[in-house]
Amino acid sequence: MIRIPHILLSQGRLAIILCVLISAAACQQEKPQPQEKITQKHEQSQDTSFQQQSQRKENQTMTLYLTRFSYTPETWAKLMKNPEDRREAARKYIESVGGKLHGFWYAFGEYDGYNIWEAPDNISMAAVALAISGGGALSKIETTPLLTVEETLEALRRAQKVGYRSPGTK
Repeated sequence: MIRIPHILLSQGRLAIILCVLISAAACQQEKPQPQEKITQKHEQSQDTSFQQQSQRKENQTMTLYLTRFSYTPETWAKLMKNPEDRREAARKYIESVGGKLHGFWYAFGEYDGYNIWEAPDNISMAAVALAISGGGALSKIETTPLLTVEETLEALRRAQKVGYRSPGTK
């Protein structure tokens, strides 16, 4: 495992780099709508709620996922003996389930590498993660679904209606 010097971690540079990478992928996800789609939405403003929900689903993009992984020492030894660009392998894995690789980076620190990719659903992403994990080249792998700012705002609005009560209070 590659380690980052403590001084760099204390300055938060890795966190900043990750934020930039995630932001860049999120920006790629946002696509401006053509003028005719905007006009259509105004004309259909009196449609039923069901029709509006169906239209939103058609315009949605797939969920982005952040994967953090570390190679085993044996895998690093193999890669040192025969260097290989693993981006193509990662791209093939995610494309096999209808997804897309947005980025592949190596890093110093707790994890050896990071991927940002999108998949049609959690099951598809889980299938890719399980296949990679089962291959034995990694010592650890973690995948996190990423939320857009809009999804987070909607979650915050919905959270207001949950009515959470702290344990031990009545």
